Amino acid sequence: MKELIPYVPALLMDFCLGIVITNTAYFSTSLSLSATFIGVLMSFSTLLFTLFAIPFGKLSDRIGRSRLLSAGCFLITLVSLGLPQCQKGWHLVMVYPWVGLSQALFWPTYEAWLAERQGGGTLIQRLRLFNLFWCSGITLGPVMSSYLQRSPNPDFPFYLVSGCAVLNWLLISHQSKPTSADLHPASNHVLDLANDRPAHRPTLFIYISRIANFASWFTLSILRSLTPKLTTEKMGVSPTQYGHFIMLMGSVQLATYIWYGAKRSARWHYKLPPLFLPQVVTAISLFILGWFYHPQLWMIAFALFGISTATTYFSSMFYSLVGNNNKGTQAGWHEAILGIGVLLGPLVGGWLADLSNNPQSPYLLCSGLMSGLLVVQVGIWLTMRNSNKTDQPAQ
Repeated sequence: MKELIPYVPALLMDFCLGIVITNTAYFSTSLSLSATFIGVLMSFSTLLFTLFAIPFGKLSDRIGRSRLLSAGCFLITLVSLGLPQCQKGWHLVMVYPWVGLSQALFWPTYEAWLAERQGGGTLIQRLRLFNLFWCSGITLGPVMSSYLQRSPNPDFPFYLVSGCAVLNWLLISHQSKPTSADLHPASNHVLDLANDRPAHRPTLFIYISRIANFASWFTLSILRSLTPKLTTEKMGVSPTQYGHFIMLMGSVQLATYIWYGAKRSARWHYKLPPLFLPQVVTAISLFILGWFYHPQLWMIAFALFGISTATTYFSSMFYSLVGNNNKGTQAGWHEAILGIGVLLGPLVGGWLADLSNNPQSPYLLCSGLMSGLLVVQVGIWLTMRNSNKTDQPAQ
């Protein structure tokens, strides 16, 4: 049980992030802000995360992990205390983007810190624990925020975040101890698993899994940042019902991560059907979300999307890291492509929802995007397969 403690900060930080995103979406309704405004606001925050993640990661190599981890926790605390004080849209513009900076301070540094604390282990074991903890946090955060909308004080979730961030800081401070890895920053790559080196690392699966992961996180960012606002304002869906959707999606994600973390899942690696099939089913489900609202249909769609998101995320990280000496660089590409999806999702989805005056239009957009990128993936597969046939010597 003690070996699981270093993974708890991932749960707590994503729990805080999930609450802040969801509660800001609900909070924007009381300020009469448009979906486009919220999309731009959250995309700008993600842009700051994307721009500063690498510099802050390098800074942690120079000045130490605990300082930047503490700064990330402290900053998310200040943001959560400042958001309830916002009375106008420009107030949110001044406060909310700091969420992205807090994540840039925390995540690259935390991953290096975790690698130092957790030397050894296999790729499958590390991915399973890391994914289970962060996924639990990002699932419980929106659920908690949605349930607390019924409380007398709708700002309470923001104050809950401040308490959790302080708890996270105390936990990290207690766990942080100087290690020999501090003297060798170049070795501090997250999930640095020297024991998992297959004889080959097909480029095909890296390309396909990253494209699929982009589509998944483009959609996921819309479901997390825009759906609370759109469903409540224009579709009559209660915050509690939205919380049920997110809880189901997150639970299915966790179950899928557990499956991929088991030894028996090895037979699914380096095979295309496990990557293609969830995307096909999810694209169909999103198309249904774009035309109908029925609680049971939405529950099924969110569950299927949980499987697809977990599959693409695991695959993108796995194929990026396994058998590759440049794990830090490859992990950076994995996060960057994912981040672009999170950046564009709320921005384009919010603009489309306002332009069409249809709260379900973003799901049609996601369905079309996923279908189009599936065609691209199949095209890459056919191109590389034909290329390999051409390169084979004549018999």
